[in-house]
Amino acid sequence: MHRDVESSRLRISRRRALALGGTLTLSGVLAACGGANTDVAPAAPTTAVASDIEPRLLALLDDAPRCTMAVEETQGPYWFDVDSIRRDLREDRPGLQMDLALRVQDARNCAPGAGAPGVANAVVEVWHCDAGGVYSGYEADSVAANSGTPSIGSPSSIITMSDGSYSLDDGQIPTTDDGTYLRGAQVTDANGIAQFTTIFPGWYTGRTVHIHLKVHIDRRTVLTTQLYVDDALSDGVFAGVAPYDAHPGRDTRNGTDVIFHDTGLMATVREPDRILAAINLGLDV
Repeated sequence: MHRDVESSRLRISRRRALALGGTLTLSGVLAACGGANTDVAPAAPTTAVASDIEPRLLALLDDAPRCTMAVEETQGPYWFDVDSIRRDLREDRPGLQMDLALRVQDARNCAPGAGAPGVANAVVEVWHCDAGGVYSGYEADSVAANSGTPSIGSPSSIITMSDGSYSLDDGQIPTTDDGTYLRGAQVTDANGIAQFTTIFPGWYTGRTVHIHLKVHIDRRTVLTTQLYVDDALSDGVFAGVAPYDAHPGRDTRNGTDVIFHDTGLMATVREPDRILAAINLGLDV
């Protein structure tokens, strides 16, 4: 269904979600818009309680590695506090739809064969570039970075990590435009799962394809990291899907990226009109 961008931005703030102590629910406040194919039944997902997360994504989560502790990685220079709880991040950005599921898990209590329990009411925040390698809020700077002349530092130069605190604008470089596309947050449900609808990220000079992520629990930032996809998937998208094919010359792959870590590699499935991606994020909570 159509969603007005301004209404989406004004629904519920991330800080309010944290202040309410996790009383928001995805089913009531954060209902998703449609657009997913449902013609093939997936394997039955293993969830503790009923969930509004798409069954195909639940099945992909269940097949993804569990009991693996997520690795802290730099937030990079393009984060800012967009402070918006919303599932659909696309706004006006063209690109191949990506439906993304993330499960926050208590890795300390992981049981063999059963996995780790999900962490409910965590706020999961994601942001990434568009199909041309451009970030909202920093369009001029990210265009310059693609030309090899970044003006606000390299993507690895901002090393803000999760130190247990949570404060407004922590590590934020002032934005240069008012864009908010491909940024937002969700509250995990009773099974510890959050779902987003976005587009497949593009690439920019010096970096492999990636999605930035933070997890906040009880007003504390407990994880800052980056997520990745298999190079073969990226190759297929960039070679044959518009508008990605208008941005040739990718110069960095997973194996040559100085930040890449395989614990952030997402499980993915490519469908004709979209990509499904899922990952379990093990935390010491």
